[in-house]
Amino acid sequence: MRIPLTSMEQLIPFPTAGELIERHGRAVISVAPGTTVLAAMRSMSDHDIGFVPVLDGPALVGVVSERDCARRVVLTQLNPATSLVRDIMTSEVHTVRPDEKIPECIARMHAKRVRHLPVVRADRLIGVVSVRDVMAALIERHERLLRKLQEERLTILFPDPSSY
Repeated sequence: MRIPLTSMEQLIPFPTAGELIERHGRAVISVAPGTTVLAAMRSMSDHDIGFVPVLDGPALVGVVSERDCARRVVLTQLNPATSLVRDIMTSEVHTVRPDEKIPECIARMHAKRVRHLPVVRADRLIGVVSVRDVMAALIERHERLLRKLQEERLTILFPDPSSY
């Protein structure tokens, strides 16, 4: 069966932020504002991540990255064992909804100059999408699209397989 190529998005839609989170199936690793920077860094190291949301109960109140730790602790010579996450976290958090598609996530990451976007549904954090997640999804989509276009091309060249 031949698929009309009216739109690449119709052929292979972009995944949403929510779909990326479901694919990974990873638990959200977070810290509280009163956590020490050292404990937050250990948590990131233990889970091999470079970013954690800061939750005050269920409320997303900030984010902390390895870059925040390096710039706000190491460069200012704060003691990570006594400094608290609330003192170094970024409190202006840029988020996406689970129904937002990858191009919207990329545009937000670029515009806000961030590499991670917390995904929020009804004011509840449900996951985090990283630039690495987005790039992997784009590569996978492009590979699927190329395979689909190759199949389409072969169908055009050889419409009736029984003829050869």
